[in-house]
Amino acid sequence: MELTFSIIIPTFNRCAALERTLNSLIKIDKQGKNYEVLIVNNGSTDGTSMMVERFRSAVSQLPYRFLSEPMPGLLSARHRGAIESAGNICVFIDDDVRLDPEWLNALQDAFQDPSIVLAGGPSRPLFEVPPPLWLKAFQSVEAAGSLCVPLSLFDGGDNVKEIDPIYIFGLNFAIRRETLFAQRGFHPDSLPGPLQRYQGDGETGLSLKIKRSGLKALYHPKASVHHEVPASRLTEAYFTRRAFFQGVCDSYTRIRADGRIFLERSPWRRVLSRTKDIISRWLPAKRACDCVTMAAKAYRRGFEFHQSEVRKDLNLVNWVLRPDYWDYQLPAGWEKYLAATNGATS
Repeated sequence: MELTFSIIIPTFNRCAALERTLNSLIKIDKQGKNYEVLIVNNGSTDGTSMMVERFRSAVSQLPYRFLSEPMPGLLSARHRGAIESAGNICVFIDDDVRLDPEWLNALQDAFQDPSIVLAGGPSRPLFEVPPPLWLKAFQSVEAAGSLCVPLSLFDGGDNVKEIDPIYIFGLNFAIRRETLFAQRGFHPDSLPGPLQRYQGDGETGLSLKIKRSGLKALYHPKASVHHEVPASRLTEAYFTRRAFFQGVCDSYTRIRADGRIFLERSPWRRVLSRTKDIISRWLPAKRACDCVTMAAKAYRRGFEFHQSEVRKDLNLVNWVLRPDYWDYQLPAGWEKYLAATNGATS
C-alpha cells in the first residue's frame, strides 16, 4: 500500500512560531511523497488566520487546508484533524517546531515495515536564552535516551531502533490512521488552566494503549525536530505550573488504570532523590533543590486537585472513564469554569 501522509498542526495563539514551523515545512524533502497539511486553528485570537491565508497564497501549489475548531483543548484540534484527514499516516506536530529537511523521508522509511504503527524521532531544543543551571535537575538519561519531559525534549541517539511508545512525544507523533482509530484516539490535553478538571493524559494515554496491545513503535534519528523553548519556559514559575498540570494528568491516568479515586504520596519524591546526586556536583545546589522542591509540591497539588474534583462530580467521573473522545465536546457546564477564572488553577 502506498504511504500517504496527513500532517496535522493544531495551533493556538502562536502566530509567529507557527509561521516559522510552516517555513521549515516548505524546506523538507517532499519529492515523490503523497501528503497534505491540515492546520487546525483552536480558537486563536492573535492574527493566526490572516498569517495562514498569506502563507497559503504564497505557496498555493502545496496541499494545505485550514480548519477552525473552537472547542478548547489540544484533544479537539487533534481529533478534528484526524477526522478530516485523508492520509493513511497521521503525523501530529506542534506549532512551535522546526522540521529537519529529512524528516518526512525518515517517517516514510519508518513505516515501510508494516508492523510499525507509531514513529517519531528526536526533539532537540532551540533555546531563546541560555538555560539556567538548575535545568539539569529536570533532565535525565535512561536506556531509551536523554530527556527533559517538562520541555518535551528527547534524544534517543543516532540509530534507528524499536522503542517504548511512551518516548514518542506529541510534538512529533506519526501514527497509522487505522491504529489511531482502533486504539480509540487521544485523551484530553493542554486545556486552559480554568478547565484543568477536564485534563487527561493526551498522547501518553494513546501510547500506553498501543503498548498494552503489543504494537510496535520506531525511533528514527532523522525524523528530527527542533523545539522552540522561549525564555518564559525557562523560569521556576513555568516549571511549577507544568508540574501542577502533570499531577492532574497522572491522577487521570491512575483513575483510568485502577478504576478508583485515591490519594498517594507524590511520585516526584523519586525526582527529589535523584536530584541529590546531581546537585552535589554543580552550583548553585540550593537553587536547584528549591526548584525541584517547588515542582514536587505543585505536582502533589495538581494530583490532589484532580482527585478532589472527580470525587465530587459524577459527570467528571464519566468523562475520565469514557472509552473514547471522538466526540470531543467538553461536558455540559464547562463554560462556567472558564468564565469564573482568569488564570491557571495552580
